[in-house]
Amino acid sequence: MDWNWIGWGFLVVAAVVAFFLIRTLIQVSRTVSNLNTFLNSLEKEITPLVRNLKETSESMNGILAQTRERLNQLEGLFKTLKESTQIFYIINRIMRSGITPTLVNLAGLAVGVKTAGRSLFKRKEKGGK
Repeated sequence: MDWNWIGWGFLVVAAVVAFFLIRTLIQVSRTVSNLNTFLNSLEKEITPLVRNLKETSESMNGILAQTRERLNQLEGLFKTLKESTQIFYIINRIMRSGITPTLVNLAGLAVGVKTAGRSLFKRKEKGGK
């Protein structure tokens, strides 16, 4: 009889283990099903997000290219302004140190010639030599 009890005991233990193993397998199957549903919904949401991110990235690249182009144009403008400033500085220097004294000398000469001409003209009118 001892063998019968051992056999029945083994059968009961095997049935309990099988019961818990089956419950565990059912729970794992439900978890895998839920995980599959979650991953499918996540894939549906991520695909448009990735597409949207790609479009945004392409748009940003376009904006950056335009910005780079504008900055290059501004760089040319600033170079032109710098050259213009240098030209105005040179003109100002010439006017102050080069042309102005010459113009003053010419003006003085013109006033002197005019005054001398008037003096000579007045002498002739008075009958002088």
